[in-house]
Amino acid sequence: MTTNAMSGHGTLLQRAPAATPGVFTTIGELGDITPPALTRNEFDATTQQEDIDSYVLGVLRRGAFSVSVNFIPTNATHDHLTGLQQALIDNEMCGWKFIFPDVSNTTWVASGQVQQFVPHAPVDGKLSADVTIRFSGQMWIGATLVG
Repeated sequence: MTTNAMSGHGTLLQRAPAATPGVFTTIGELGDITPPALTRNEFDATTQQEDIDSYVLGVLRRGAFSVSVNFIPTNATHDHLTGLQQALIDNEMCGWKFIFPDVSNTTWVASGQVQQFVPHAPVDGKLSADVTIRFSGQMWIGATLVG
């Protein structure tokens, strides 16, 4: 078996506002992106008749995902008029698309809301923000509908 590790550099995050579903715009000035973890809660199903543990797994869950940005207050993808801050203020359910930097540009597409926008303005350093987004409902991984 060969291993062909890939660089995460070039991963994109795009947003489609509720007013224009299907029209995705790349979020500017992306730093590290942490796509949502895919998990299932575990439940112990061990019975008195078993001599080793048994488990069942629950529904598929996604963790919140986070991204850091070089915060540009006037950037239309960050600002309070049309950007990430606007989506948070309006509690807007938006479309989100991750585009991974593989040969076929694999995508994850889901609906979700901006849960947090945390700006940082250090005395000695760059203006930045940490953004957290929470998915809800079905999602697409490539051409496969999940959920």
